Amino acid sequence: MFETLFTYPAVLRRHREGPLAAERAAYLAEVTAQAMARGTVLHRASYCLRVAVELGRWPACRRFDKEEIRALASAWAKGRVAIGRASASRWPEEQFRFAATDFLRWLGRLHPAPDPGARRYDDKLDDFIAAQHPGPWPSEVTCRAGRWQIRRFLDDLEQRGIELDEVAPSDVDMYFRHMAHRWGRVSLRTSAKTLRAWFAYGQARGWTRPGLADAILLPRIYRHEGLPLGPTWEEIGCMLADTAAAPDPGSLRDHAILLLLSVYGLRSAEVRRMRLDDIDWRGERLRVVRSKGGREESLPLDPSTGNALVRYLREGRPKSDSRIVFLTVRAPHRPLSTGGLYDVVARHLSKESSPQKGRGPHGLRHACARHLVTCGHSFKEIGDHLGHRSPEATRLYAKVDLASLRRVAFEGLGGLA
Repeated sequence: MFETLFTYPAVLRRHREGPLAAERAAYLAEVTAQAMARGTVLHRASYCLRVAVELGRWPACRRFDKEEIRALASAWAKGRVAIGRASASRWPEEQFRFAATDFLRWLGRLHPAPDPGARRYDDKLDDFIAAQHPGPWPSEVTCRAGRWQIRRFLDDLEQRGIELDEVAPSDVDMYFRHMAHRWGRVSLRTSAKTLRAWFAYGQARGWTRPGLADAILLPRIYRHEGLPLGPTWEEIGCMLADTAAAPDPGSLRDHAILLLLSVYGLRSAEVRRMRLDDIDWRGERLRVVRSKGGREESLPLDPSTGNALVRYLREGRPKSDSRIVFLTVRAPHRPLSTGGLYDVVARHLSKESSPQKGRGPHGLRHACARHLVTCGHSFKEIGDHLGHRSPEATRLYAKVDLASLRRVAFEGLGGLA
């Protein structure tokens, strides 16, 4: 295996004669079989050799935990900076830590993470979630979010030494005063509604004091309070021009994704879930499964988007048995995560001109809607294009059509002066 990676005799000899040579060669052969890029395999080989040297100082049965791996990675990164092979230690340390963890896991010498075990009130929380699903909370996503909100509150109680059956309204108020330093009013309202449902259920089951649900006040949220943020249509044009000009696989993939987000206004999950079978090349149609409601829609395949998809599938998409359209560039090739798709959009946006909020996929959806408003389309047409189930969801974009609002003010209210 080493002969296929290294050509310089000194480097080849160092890897051949280093500790755990057979294990390192077998590991590198396995990651190479996963279609990992050659440059990444070379880096892995260097990391594995450094880890093998460290393992030689310990008994063969010794297993390592995350803190020890982090210390090893930190020492490696500082050494790279000291010899001028890296300008900063952050990325070398993260890459080394990831590679060392994977290699130690493959060797069976990674200390398993401690089992958190059952946490207090888990049985009650499971009972509550089961009662909400599939009733008031029909979505699994809603159940997970609700569980997270309640668990956060229960952990806060445990830190303060308060039993569930002793919770008073002042304890809930103290929790929200603390969280108000981190959350906005929308997040606080979501948490308050979840805890209201939790305490109402707990009162019915005899777990909590009566009246706690009614004592939780919801912060007022004004309709259409905030503007839908996102890049301008000119910024999107620059993003598409940059990705269209680059021939590398990552840019080919990103260009197709940016077109789907900006031209069709798709949601993140609608892009990430897209399958090869959803593209009807003969009929020039694109099937989209909406994230909200789960209904299927057949949309006309825009020529520029279709050409970008064809180029990505032919020249940029890695070979894989997965039927998902968009995969990671690096092996092992897998569908993009929520954070991965956010990074695709954020790294192509100008940090100087774009707002801090709206830098992800949903910002392009807002930009698509604003562009349609500017072009004079009706809100019914815009709602159909975005897959809105209610016209209320589309009316928000009336606030961004400033030219029309000024015309209404000057023409419709001018006689009042």
